[in-house]
Amino acid sequence: MRDELTTFYRVFSTTKSAIEKFMNLLDPVITNAKDDHERLYYHHIYEEEEQRLSRLAELIPHLSQFQNLKDDNAFSPKNNEFNRLLQELNLEKFGLHNFVEHLDLALFKFTDEERSTLLKEMREVSYQDYQQVKELLKDINERFDTNYVDPHAHHDEHHDHLAPAAHLAAAPHSSKRKGFTVGSLL
Repeated sequence: MRDELTTFYRVFSTTKSAIEKFMNLLDPVITNAKDDHERLYYHHIYEEEEQRLSRLAELIPHLSQFQNLKDDNAFSPKNNEFNRLLQELNLEKFGLHNFVEHLDLALFKFTDEERSTLLKEMREVSYQDYQQVKELLKDINERFDTNYVDPHAHHDEHHDHLAPAAHLAAAPHSSKRKGFTVGSLL
């Protein structure tokens, strides 16, 4: 369990840093929004990430605390603190999922090379971290036979909609989707 905790600590510390950078990108857009829609759109994303930062500010020390425990009995589903930690980790897994989506959305606005490059790098790292966290939590929940059902599993039921090949392009483009039409069926 200590290896998993080390991985979670690294992932969520990295995520915290990425969120702070992302919020710094959003701040001037919100301040200088061309209309209320743009301001509200990015403000909403900003507030969600702000809430995540406050949760991560509690989670990261909590992870550190468990990493330093000498008693392996602390890693038991009978330990209320450990259960709380697992709940927080499951919540932050979904927060990481949302962060990847927020980065995808921002790529529509930030099309200049400097910011889009930064966002794409953050997205790549965050996506890989999300996949790793998802697998680790699945394994942990199976190991402890918690009968945990991932409430967000339906997101990836048929395909991983966050996968790099499936995510939206960085810049808006016109893509003519070929499909069936009445004429093509005749």
